[in-house]
Amino acid sequence: MHPRKTVVSCVLAVCYLGLLRLSESQVPQEEVDALQQIVTDMGATHWRFDADLCEVEMVGISPAAPSGSEGYVECNCNYNNTVCHVTKIVIKSYNLPGILPPSIVKLPYLRDIDFAYNLLRGTIPKEWASMQLNFISVLVNRLSGEIPKELGNIRSLTYLNLEANQFSGAVPADIGRLINLKTLEMFASGLEGPIPLNISLLNMLTDLRISDLKGPAQEFPVLRSTPGLVTLILRNCNITGEIPAYVWRLRVLQMLDVSFNQLVGEIPSHIARNLKLVFVTGNMLSGYIPDTLLKDGSNINHDVDLFKGSSTSNALPRILPCARDVVCPK
Repeated sequence: MHPRKTVVSCVLAVCYLGLLRLSESQVPQEEVDALQQIVTDMGATHWRFDADLCEVEMVGISPAAPSGSEGYVECNCNYNNTVCHVTKIVIKSYNLPGILPPSIVKLPYLRDIDFAYNLLRGTIPKEWASMQLNFISVLVNRLSGEIPKELGNIRSLTYLNLEANQFSGAVPADIGRLINLKTLEMFASGLEGPIPLNISLLNMLTDLRISDLKGPAQEFPVLRSTPGLVTLILRNCNITGEIPAYVWRLRVLQMLDVSFNQLVGEIPSHIARNLKLVFVTGNMLSGYIPDTLLKDGSNINHDVDLFKGSSTSNALPRILPCARDVVCPK
């Protein structure tokens, strides 16, 4: 055989073997079985999964997916070219009436779970604490009970969203052990205050959103060690005292919402230039609104939500007047 033809034949053979291996890559049967158990726990009565393609073909309480729903599984097939492991599960907006599945522990390579916008009940399984999860979203469900302290064992977690549920008990101090957390959302979660002191240990936070905490009054949480905060929402958390001066100086902070607390004091005359949105309605602030919040800057626009008042100046006797160039809330 001609040498050039031999080389071409070898290349084609290698390519064929590569494609053959790729076509043979599939999800192990034990992970396929685990997925079946997971969706069953969540209340799905219809489920079909293609293990060869790592593709969800059907999931839900009816064969047809609800409008706006999102259901898929992601796999990583880069282990040995013959197996694909489940790394991500998204089952959103299916109105599933079951529970959060303890059986996800049967997926050792799983990193991200998003079960938002369902009707799931119960609480967060303690079994999850043994996993190396990066992302947990269970917002807008019917979850209840206390958040297990074991949740603090998931040190790999970077995103946690418990928003809009019916949890009970205090915000667990073990949250402070999630030292890699970048986003923490507990908006209207049913939890009680106070915000634990060791939240100050979460110095990787960029997005902190907590609202509607029941329970005793508390001082403003110490966030001096979280210089990377971009969004800070502590709305209706029964916080008393003054807003710490360093909050106004957080260099990358773009949104601050501390409305409907019992805060006193004044807004400082100098604030960080990146701060675009400030919400302080429902407090007892006094003094003056800084010009930096009343006027458009050369590089930034400020949107300030303030109390309506009878004064047309920017004085703050006890109630913040409406800024001249900002549309006030109705």
